[in-house]
Amino acid sequence: MVLVDISPDLLEYKPPFTEQSTEYATITNNSDQPIAFKVKTTAPKFYCVRPNAAVVAPGESVKVQVILLGLAKEPAEDFKCRDKFLVITLPAPYDLGEKSVAEAWPELEAEFKQKAVSKKIKVKYLLDQREPSQQAVEQAVEKPAQQAQAQEQNNAAVVQESHPEHAPESVQTIDQTKRSVEEEEVSKPVEDTPASEPEKHVKSAPSAASAKTEPVSAQEGALNSTALILIAIIALVLGWLYY
Repeated sequence: MVLVDISPDLLEYKPPFTEQSTEYATITNNSDQPIAFKVKTTAPKFYCVRPNAAVVAPGESVKVQVILLGLAKEPAEDFKCRDKFLVITLPAPYDLGEKSVAEAWPELEAEFKQKAVSKKIKVKYLLDQREPSQQAVEQAVEKPAQQAQAQEQNNAAVVQESHPEHAPESVQTIDQTKRSVEEEEVSKPVEDTPASEPEKHVKSAPSAASAKTEPVSAQEGALNSTALILIAIIALVLGWLYY
């Protein structure tokens, strides 16, 4: 028969994990003399143990409360709890008097260390027992956040398209080069382009024709003036003869 029995091997906590919950460890003394025990944990900020040190009389058991104080938020689906507890027992054959187990522990450990019995207890969170409604609430909280992030990215893309100054430098450089080439082509003098030479010949032809027609116009004007003078003289002569 085992003189000291410590159970269980695993403490399983059920959801919700953000609220306080309690599991139990049992220490049974099957020996013929009192024993003292002490409980240690790797996560003292998240658990409270009551009692964490005490004496167990022969043939009796003590149920220890291991209280999960509650997490700040619900753990993820793939979360693996690595918290552990260590229960150590030592013989306590004599009366400790007014000393508590914690105060007398160094003396007991120094005297009965070879007879110590200890056991590690692991911790598990039963994540698969969370209610569907709870998971839906978590998803409902996460979904708007993801949508808001996606919307911000879309807005940033729209701003980049509508404001060229926010475009990448390579795109701006290409646009600036294109505009510079277009401005250079517009501001380039006409005589520098190959198309300007035919225009010179076309323009020079009308000027030559006009040069040739100018004397003809002058001669016609002189003849018209002479004819008018002759007509006027003839009219005067006829008028004088008849009157």
